[in-house]
Amino acid sequence: MRLNQILIGTVCLVALCACKKCVSVDDLKKIEEKAMRKHGIGIWQHSISSPSSDATGCPVDLYQNWDSKDEKRSVSPWKYTEVTREGYFPPSYMEAQCLCKGCILKEGNNVIESHNFNSKPLVVSRMFLRRVLCEGGNNGTAKTYKLERVQLDVAVGCICVRTRS
Repeated sequence: MRLNQILIGTVCLVALCACKKCVSVDDLKKIEEKAMRKHGIGIWQHSISSPSSDATGCPVDLYQNWDSKDEKRSVSPWKYTEVTREGYFPPSYMEAQCLCKGCILKEGNNVIESHNFNSKPLVVSRMFLRRVLCEGGNNGTAKTYKLERVQLDVAVGCICVRTRS
């Protein structure tokens, strides 16, 4: 996971350094494509799948055979969904969505969703590049753009936290 963050940051910095000036849409796409080729397209098009990727509710039944010696362990499952943002580079990324309101834990021989805990998204700040329209353009002909660095919060997983009382 750390390596992906370093690669994403490097690609974004390369693209940013290459595009401080205003350029045409075609040139901007070439800069993005060059950065993706140089650093590997795989880091942008995640192929993350989980057994619960189509799930809409808390999958307590998947944990019924949970053989944990630690009775105090809790689980907060999530699924990944693809988020697309037009005008951003990279244009799409995967984001985690918590499947349970509470957390799955083992009480005796039973596995339950406990509402004494809450499932909360684990959010990290990621750098993206946003396409910004340049003022004035090229003498009124074609629109020109530059890339601007922005930080966006992205949920990468879910964790269990105690409820506030």
